[in-house]
Amino acid sequence: MKELRVLTPDYICGLVDGEGCFYILDGQRKCCEFQVSQKPVAVLLELKAYFGCGYVKPKYDRSGTSVFVVKSTKELACKIIPFFRKNPLLVKADSFERFAKAVEIIACGAHRTAQGQKKIRSLKSGTSETIRQTSGTVSE
Repeated sequence: MKELRVLTPDYICGLVDGEGCFYILDGQRKCCEFQVSQKPVAVLLELKAYFGCGYVKPKYDRSGTSVFVVKSTKELACKIIPFFRKNPLLVKADSFERFAKAVEIIACGAHRTAQGQKKIRSLKSGTSETIRQTSGTVSE
């Protein structure tokens, strides 16, 4: 197996801009999920080691692609979000900002209120009011 180079923040940002997703799940359970898809599983294993969290699994579509996944609100808030605050994305900056605000709402428990649920729905839909509605504190 070919040995990979150590991942750099610039490489990670480029990889996530191209192959990453920031999901806001607004079902019965409110949660957020960060994913990166890639065929060479070794890259995803290095990503997992770099962040020190998450897991790697095969994608369900039988394409030979694997996915690095982080679901833990704590790990998203303490590891993933600070990384992308320090190393901004280019292509997925707006998606990341909505995701980061949703994680903040969930982390403090405000998603259990009607107002918090409304903010989560707004962030998920990406409406033009989203950033303005959530730019203050979560308990507005």
